[in-house]
Amino acid sequence: MNKAFVFFLRLTVLSVCWLQPMLAAPVSSNSWLRETPDSFSFHNEEAVLVLERQALGIRLQDAAGKTYFSQSDRPAFLIDGKWVSLAGLQSASLDGDSVRLQFKLSSGADARGEVRKFGKNGFRIILAPENRGATAVRGGNMLGTVEEIYGFGEMWNGRVAQRGQSFDLWDKGGTPDECAYMPYYVSTANYAFFLNYGGSVRFDVGQKSSDRISYEAPTGELDITLVRGESIASTVKNFLSVIGLPARPPRWSFKPWFWLMSDPDQPSANIDTLRGHHSVDMVKKLHAMNIPVGVTWFEPPWQDARSSFIPNPAFSPDFKALNKELEDLGVRALAWTVPYTTKNSRNWQEAVDRRLMVQRNAPAETGDVKISTSGELVGRYYNMIDLYNPEAFAWWQAQIDRSLETGIRGFKLDAGQDLEADALLHGGRIGRDVHNSYATEYSRVFFESLTKKYGDDFLMIPRAAWMGSSAYTNFKWPGDLSGSFANNGLPSSVYSTLSLAFSGFPFVSTDIGGFEDRPAPEHVWLRWAQFGAMLPGMQTLHMPWWYSKEASDHFRYLSWLHTDLIPLWMTLANEAAATGAPVCRPLVWSNQKDIDTWRVDDQFTVGTSLLVAPMLNANPERSIYLPEGLWYDFWDETQTTQGPARVTWFKGWNARTKFPLYIKEGAIIPMEISNAESGFGSAESAGFVTLAMWPMVRGSSEFVLHDTEAPVRISAAWNASDELTVSWSATKRNHLLRMHLNTKKAPAGVTAGGQSLKAQSSLQAFRAGGEGWFFDAPTQKLWVKKLNDGREASVRIVLN
Repeated sequence: MNKAFVFFLRLTVLSVCWLQPMLAAPVSSNSWLRETPDSFSFHNEEAVLVLERQALGIRLQDAAGKTYFSQSDRPAFLIDGKWVSLAGLQSASLDGDSVRLQFKLSSGADARGEVRKFGKNGFRIILAPENRGATAVRGGNMLGTVEEIYGFGEMWNGRVAQRGQSFDLWDKGGTPDECAYMPYYVSTANYAFFLNYGGSVRFDVGQKSSDRISYEAPTGELDITLVRGESIASTVKNFLSVIGLPARPPRWSFKPWFWLMSDPDQPSANIDTLRGHHSVDMVKKLHAMNIPVGVTWFEPPWQDARSSFIPNPAFSPDFKALNKELEDLGVRALAWTVPYTTKNSRNWQEAVDRRLMVQRNAPAETGDVKISTSGELVGRYYNMIDLYNPEAFAWWQAQIDRSLETGIRGFKLDAGQDLEADALLHGGRIGRDVHNSYATEYSRVFFESLTKKYGDDFLMIPRAAWMGSSAYTNFKWPGDLSGSFANNGLPSSVYSTLSLAFSGFPFVSTDIGGFEDRPAPEHVWLRWAQFGAMLPGMQTLHMPWWYSKEASDHFRYLSWLHTDLIPLWMTLANEAAATGAPVCRPLVWSNQKDIDTWRVDDQFTVGTSLLVAPMLNANPERSIYLPEGLWYDFWDETQTTQGPARVTWFKGWNARTKFPLYIKEGAIIPMEISNAESGFGSAESAGFVTLAMWPMVRGSSEFVLHDTEAPVRISAAWNASDELTVSWSATKRNHLLRMHLNTKKAPAGVTAGGQSLKAQSSLQAFRAGGEGWFFDAPTQKLWVKKLNDGREASVRIVLN
């Protein structure tokens, strides 16, 4: 097959066909292309790209000339077994919205290229030999003396900061599943780099040469995007704003998820024993234990064959009624699915006859597959749907649409990382070139069907992902892990989750307790649950009743703490959908100027208020880094630490039900409380927005709540007279304030709208009464209840 034809037609997230007739236009003095004897410069609103004529250096700068990115090695192409580099830039000419480039190679052959603006802050650059005869490309970028690199998707090398590492980005199944690699990174020098190639890419991040990042990929063109910002956060936003910002999940998806691989009373039973009524039994048992649940999904036995999208009567005689029963219990049900079909499915023969699956240079498909006891494919197969084929895409989507009539509210998208390298796809594509990027089409076909049916009120949880596919899903799950503290267990889930944060996937989950071992060891399950509760998606297939009372009680606590935080999850979700900021942020994200945060790979903050340090082994103590600010110990708010500081956390040899969790001074954390389980309220808190607050000792702080109403701006500020004013913009939701005051002396008074609020004699009286306040001296907590009428309001606390 003609390789030039393959590369020419390859569909990517940022696809553009630049091999058009070159309609050269003269370079005008006021154009975005400017020429000097030594270079050509390209001017965007917030960035400048400089291409040197002779040295062929590539630099990304701002308008003032500050350099953010600099190429270290000339791009080179593998042609007829020899590497030849770009030797010099001969000309550049305007052609509509792009600039056409003409080069010479070191072999003397011609090369051409194109530059396009990428948003306001970057550029896309495409370079290739004139005859399109290259089979690989490589290049290198400068790495500063003080610089760190993050990204590459979901990394499984036990690190988040990648300087000093080298690796191949090629998705593959296993334990762990490596299914979301992306040839993209972001730097503390405030630029992002993306190599637009969906196959295997090798990166060396300062391992071979400490001052450079090198890359190599088996593609015939160099297609890169460079974007700058003022910080990592703004750089990521500038990049995602062009390729697509993340889709936001529905509010109900922030309740805990429980799912089954067998009868919930038989942890290790075969998946073939799974029936629909087991999900109902599970939910009722969780309710009886007072454990909240909002989401479940049906594993492979739900359908009569893979992947027919037709309910299996042996699984449930009335699948639609099953979904309705679960929804009446307050639970939305999803369906497990994969991007392939098999000969037992009623759609198999049509897929074969119409050539809707990926093809191979081999005898006709048989559809024979081997399935593991956990329900996954074993071996090499070519049964995947060719989602690059518009006819196949529409055909698969029609079957998805039909399945949605059963009442399922989304899908768990398994697999997607197994496209064979020699598979043949629509438009001349070869599997090796879209092995990783296939995940985008896999998500898109389901996302479009679900959006058409439910608007934004659905949940999607894919395993595989690629750069930009977060615009076509509203969650991400990491795949199968071992139920242990080993490298393929809990630690890997922490590192991979935080790595993914830089790549535009803010809504993440983890399989609490892992997948391979059922039940997982209790100590592992507990520590994993503490990590999972602090992610936006809290899920497990390990039932709480499999464990001791201490463990199940602690899981109940964590489940309610996670659920009570829904107003915070929603606020951060709206921010993520607007900016791409992760909900759970590696410390460098908000503390980039503090170099000591750059290589903290196992801590994160939820937004900016909560700092989490998961316990990754059986050791009851661990070292923690606290950035600048005053930090309260979540478990004892009378204990504070002034950062920056490194501390050793230890609560006792047997303290399994506590983990390192800190609250930053100035935090305002909105919560929705309905019982006393988390300790932040009581049953009487229902109907209120509880504002848990740790006001600055001096100064002010604010939080913008964006949940069920338009954004509500909440602020807390002291004045010189030791008066604390808490105010908020217009809202119809009533507020219940829970404030830590760093004093055991009760306020002299609390007023609202110029009127004194009633001081209650006890916390019980406060909870039972109307507007008023109560100060709990032993815990240093001030409780204030304020009813709202849709207008802005405030309360004023006067200290003695």
